[in-house]
Amino acid sequence: MMMAGIMVMALLQAGSLPVQQEVQDASRNKAAKSSISRKSAHKVIVDAGHGGVDPGAPIQGGRLSEKDITLQLSLKVGAALRRRGIAVVYTRTRDTLIARADRGRIANQAEGDVFLSIHVNAANPRWKQPQAARGFETYFLGVAKSEDTRRVEEMEEESGRFETASASSANDPLDFILTDMLQNEHLRESSDLAEIIQRHLRKVHPGPDRGVKQAGFTVLVSAFMPAVLVEVGFGTNREEARFLASADQQEQMAEAIAEATREYLQRHERRVGTGQEKAGVARTAGTGTGRND
Repeated sequence: MMMAGIMVMALLQAGSLPVQQEVQDASRNKAAKSSISRKSAHKVIVDAGHGGVDPGAPIQGGRLSEKDITLQLSLKVGAALRRRGIAVVYTRTRDTLIARADRGRIANQAEGDVFLSIHVNAANPRWKQPQAARGFETYFLGVAKSEDTRRVEEMEEESGRFETASASSANDPLDFILTDMLQNEHLRESSDLAEIIQRHLRKVHPGPDRGVKQAGFTVLVSAFMPAVLVEVGFGTNREEARFLASADQQEQMAEAIAEATREYLQRHERRVGTGQEKAGVARTAGTGTGRND
């Protein structure tokens, strides 16, 4: 019931999960670009936050916006994953708006194993020294419990004002129940993935590690797989903005995120394999001992 409450809250905050018409047309035309190797055992969905008329957070000291940084970095993350033999599906590969809920739907239709959403943070202008805020943090689905996590959630959910309303069954109570069931099994895995990403980013990022957090982002609500949203730094900090805009530094962050994802997938595969082996042993041991009443 608690998880159902989380889903309801996140969905209600996001409205009725509007669908951008351009995305509907693009989906029919296979606009979500993918490179899926038949030999690849895993598939990762890489989501570049914002896009098109939605610029996202400002980036200090240049002409770039969050949407530009997220796209540049997401493409590099995808390339790094492919070098590791992992198949990749992008939610966008150009400067276009993709509705928040459609990003998860793209991931679900592609039957991804992991969903990575890349974003840039922004300081609250009401803070005492907003331009001093820096660092990286990774979110998985849950209730935003602190003032700071609520700030980030509200900031990212503002993208909804750029989306066009459409018919949706998101307010259907049955949808809430089904979403809860589909998401609940992935929360622990999402938390593990977030922790691994933070650990790898610490090796290449000059900013402080702001930790793993939870919030009810629509993109995470709508993706039925282990899913995280990575805030790679503060565009409102001039020094960190230069770091985020650097192609070389983007490459290092992409390698860190890709390596973290590879590590998570290998761990998950071992856990699943061990669980299946134990289940098989238990079934074998129990053969012939059951009762047929």
